[in-house]
Formats: sequence, C-alpha cells, structure tokens
Amino acid sequence: MSRSLTRTGVFLKRQLWVFPIFAVVVLAVLGFFLHRSIETTMKSNLRGQMQTLLEVQSAMLDNWFKHQATICELEANSLATREHVYSLLELAAPDRQSTVALSDAPPQKLLQKELAPAMSAHDFAGYFVVDRNHQIISSSHSELIGRKELPEYESFLPRAIAGETLITTPFPSVILQKDEFGEVRPGVPTMFVCAPIRDASFQVVAVLGLRIRPEKEFTRIMQMGRIGASGETYAFDKTGTLISNSRFDEDLKLLGLLPDRKRSRSLLNLQLRDPGGDLTAGFRPLTHREDLPLTKLAAAAVSGKSGVDVNGYRDYRGVPSLGAWTWIPKFQMGLAVEIDIAEAYRPLIVLRWTFWGLFALLGLSSVGLFVFTVIVARLRRQAQRAEIQSKKLGQYRLEKKLGVGAMGIVYKGHHSVLRRPTAIKMLNVDKVNEVSIERFEREVQITSQLNHPNTVAIYDYGRTDEGVFYYAMEYLDGIDL
Repeated sequence: MSRSLTRTGVFLKRQLWVFPIFAVVVLAVLGFFLHRSIETTMKSNLRGQMQTLLEVQSAMLDNWFKHQATICELEANSLATREHVYSLLELAAPDRQSTVALSDAPPQKLLQKELAPAMSAHDFAGYFVVDRNHQIISSSHSELIGRKELPEYESFLPRAIAGETLITTPFPSVILQKDEFGEVRPGVPTMFVCAPIRDASFQVVAVLGLRIRPEKEFTRIMQMGRIGASGETYAFDKTGTLISNSRFDEDLKLLGLLPDRKRSRSLLNLQLRDPGGDLTAGFRPLTHREDLPLTKLAAAAVSGKSGVDVNGYRDYRGVPSLGAWTWIPKFQMGLAVEIDIAEAYRPLIVLRWTFWGLFALLGLSSVGLFVFTVIVARLRRQAQRAEIQSKKLGQYRLEKKLGVGAMGIVYKGHHSVLRRPTAIKMLNVDKVNEVSIERFEREVQITSQLNHPNTVAIYDYGRTDEGVFYYAMEYLDGIDL
C-alpha cells in the first residue's frame, strides 16, 4: 500500500497536467472534424436551397413571360387588330399621297379602342405598331408615330419582324412618361412584349408591342423569393445593370449607391460592381464605380455561366455573400439569389465561437494546472531541502553526512526515541522520478532480505510528509577508504 501511494503521489505531481493537454489535442481534432462535417452539411443544404429557389423563380418568371406573350399574340392575331393595322400600313406606304397625317388617321383611334380592353385587363401601360421598315405607324404616344429605327428598339425589333414573339428586358423609355409615382419624366423603366402581325399569306407585315411596367409584376415576382432576412432575388441585363428593384433601396441610398432622393430606385440605376470592401462597414473605394469590376456572380452570369457559390464573395455592397445564378439566353437576362454569409452561417459561427471558448477554457486550465504543478513541485523541493537542513528526517536526527552516491545521500544519525546510532540513506530530492523511486525501493528490499554477518540490517523505510524517501540501517563504525 505504501509503495502504491508513493507512486501515485509522484505520478500526480509530475503528470497530472498531461491530461488537460491531451484533452485539448483530442478536442481540437474532434472539433476540427465536427466543424468541417457541419460546415459541409450546411453548405450542401444552402446550395440545394438556393438552387431550388433559383429554379422556382426562373419557372415563375418563365410562366409570367409566356402569359404576357400569349396575350400579345392573341391581340396581334385578332382580325380587327389586323384590319386596322393593314389600313395604317397603306397610309404609311412611301408612295402613298395623303392629306391626313398618319397620327390623325381614323384607324389610329379604332386600333386604340380595339386594344384598350386587353391593356386595361392586364395592366399594359401602352402600345406601338412597327412596320417591316422599323417605322412606328401607331402608338399610344402620338409623338412616336412616324419615327423610325429608334436605337433603343433596334435590339429586339429585328427578332420580332423575323416572326419571334419576345419580351424585352427593361430599358429607359425614349419619351416622357409617367413613373410609378405619377411624375412625368424621361428614362422611365419600360419593357415590351412583342408579337408579329401577319397578313393572309402568313407573312409578317408588322409588329405589335405592349408596354409593361417592370416595377410592378416583374419586380414583385423577383421579390417573392428570398432566403432569410438578408436574402434577395434580382434580375440583371448583359451589362450587369439591375433590371428589377432591390429590396434594400433605402439602405443603398445611405451607402451612396443611389441618389439620396425619396423616389430613387435601383431599377436601371445600379450596376452589380464589386467595391472591393464592405460598404456597410464603412469601406469606401478609391476608384470610380464605373471602373470597378462586376461582382463574381454578375461576371459569371453575363458570360453565360450558371452556378452556385457557398464559399463567399462580395456582392454589389461589398458584403460577403453566398449566391446562385443563371443566365437565360432566351430573355437575355440573368437571375440571382443571394444571402449574406453572416446570416447563412450564423449557426456555424455560434458553434465555432462556442468551440473556441471551450477550447480556450480547457487550454487555460491546462496551463494553469501545469503552472500549479510546477509551483507545487518547487515548493515541495524547498520543503524537502528545509527538512534536511533542519537535521530531522521523520523520527531520525541527522548528525553528519557520510557520503553521496549516484542517486542518494547517506547521513549518520540516531532515532529520536531509541537513541540508537543509525545510518540513514535518502533519495536525492532533485532526482526523484518513477525510475529512481523504483530502484530505491528495490535496493532496500534486496538489502533487507540479506542475512549475513558482513551485511548491515535494515531498520526502517518510509517517506516524510514533505516527500523525502529514506531508509534507516545499521551503523557500523569504522574508517573510510
């Protein structure tokens, strides 16, 4: 029992601090793999959520586009509409001599009356009819009648005249129009659904275009899908310009990305450019915004690539974000789903800080325990030396040093009660370890078993309260060599 207690004491004194360090290492390894596993799972889930939302948004937009196209085709194929357009085509013919201006021709009012019910029912804001020469022969805005080859229309009219039903991306209006607040101004966001008008031989003779206000249904569809409080879905054109309103227009004004006016909107007024830092955290670029590169998402999309990024990139505010995007060649627009990294990975961030807190606490405990062990060991050695210097070792009084060996010191002394002269060997306090204790114990055990006139007898073995190991043996008077 004495031997067991002795070894336990030394083990605790010298190796107790190893357990917390071992625990720190184990916790670090487990934490790393646990964190990585959770992060991989979260990334996979986020990837799936964003991809699914993007597909849903794309499908909703496609259905809405098809619905608008169907309405326009029905109006373009209406017999009454075609008859009025045929009349206007005759009046607009280059060799036609007429004293009545094209804009005042009777078929204009008839066509307007014919289109009015559909425009009212489906919230179209205007219309135009263009002949094969790209000349506007009819419009809800009379100032457009007679104008030809408008640059803003040339990006889509050739396709429509070729027989394709299409929907344009939003672009600034070419004339003064009312915006969503009822204010008349130029450059109001507008988009058209166009369908060909055919003659009796099924040849395209003109194109009907119905005007859509993108800030209404189009933007509403974009804003229906989102992930979390910071997420948004938006559309953009091939230049990286937003063609739907952002959910955060008021915040964009505070960041200086939009004019600080009550009616400022991001639609057609904001490009998806990477500022190089987080504007919401106070970063301000030293370069003009027009010289900044497109965001990673926008650059990939306008090059015709679709993808998902769950590792993070800066959005148009410079905020680290996750996103999914796709390019729709048919409509020449990109769709994007985004969410701030801080929100998307908030559970992981909380877990990470919790883990690091526990890790730091355990590390500090290890350091504290190690320091405590060192201090206790030092104090114990000091107490052991003080005990030796006091010439008292348990119940034995030390008189003089007889010799020093590899691991022990021998003193002459006597028992404080029996007064019997005794040789006392103690283990050097600076060399106490498991090996030295084991050798010391083996030495006293073997010596105590000897029974010969030329050997000394062992009287006692033990350890003081201060941890000094010793054994007392028969003292034989004589001379040294």
